[in-house]
Amino acid sequence: MAPAAGGGVADLRRTSAAQASSAYTAHLADPALPHACFVAFSPSHQLAFAYIWNRLDFPWLGIWEENASRTDPPWNGQGLTRGMEFGVSPFPETRRQMVDRHRLFDVPTYRWLPAHGRVTVEYYALAWPATEIPETIDWPGATRLTIEYS
Repeated sequence: MAPAAGGGVADLRRTSAAQASSAYTAHLADPALPHACFVAFSPSHQLAFAYIWNRLDFPWLGIWEENASRTDPPWNGQGLTRGMEFGVSPFPETRRQMVDRHRLFDVPTYRWLPAHGRVTVEYYALAWPATEIPETIDWPGATRLTIEYS
């Protein structure tokens, strides 16, 4: 649940019920937990899938939605899409804007690698049959994660 622009709250677990909508929200992973994750669920396909990653590698999750609001090609007012993007920045913006912002909620909003630098990260992608939104995730290499919806 998140504060809505017009007041009240929006349930971000579901796509908007509006005839046409478009939105982007940025989320900071819980700093008290070593891993972050999201779960997507399709009741019509009875399928759940999840991504799990080290929160220190990617502290931010962006959720964007396009629901028949863009009338230009390739959308043509027909698209229904939701994207879940985990990364080092909370917003889709230029590198200059990220550097200028530097931090948000006392967490860096970019990651800098020196020339010829390297970074190795690990994340998991899982998919499994499901008849309802999962409340836990079992994944390789770690204990069970509990998903909290509040």
